[in-house]
Amino acid sequence: VCFIKPAEDPSSTKIMKSKRPVGSMIYTTGQMWRGPQGGLWAEVDIARSPGEMGWILVQGPGFGLRGPALIDPSDDDGLSQMIQIRWCQDPPIFSCMMPKMATIGDLVDTLCARTGLNPKETILTKGLPKKAPNGSGAMLPMDYTDPKDVLFREMVIGEAQIRDTLNLVYVGHFDEDYNPV
Repeated sequence: VCFIKPAEDPSSTKIMKSKRPVGSMIYTTGQMWRGPQGGLWAEVDIARSPGEMGWILVQGPGFGLRGPALIDPSDDDGLSQMIQIRWCQDPPIFSCMMPKMATIGDLVDTLCARTGLNPKETILTKGLPKKAPNGSGAMLPMDYTDPKDVLFREMVIGEAQIRDTLNLVYVGHFDEDYNPV
């Protein structure tokens, strides 16, 4: 979700809410403006972001967001991490940028808020179970996942050593509950 002021003047009070996929690129000029309520806005670069104009919210209060609305992908400050989550197989069904100081519980809550899944029925793992020993190549059931690969709600993302796409183990009714926003 993005919040855009479709005007040349950043003090314009007209604000539009626009849905965008996570990872969408919006180019800005580098010109920033802080609103009277504390919101930080960036001027959209209309030459590099065709179809866009005005000012876009970077971060600020009053918009119902947890954390910043935009993150500069060139900032390698080490404070955030891109997380991807797959259900059963690739491609991932969910991606988001999370602060490394956030917990796995925060990640699960974000995933569930955007997909309709139930947080109490959501488990994330870093690895998949081993293959069956009978040589069939079939994967063992999820309850054979190595315990060190199971992520718990209280774990901190930056300390969880997430290096690859996470796996979603959903103990509810995925087909009924999954409804991405």
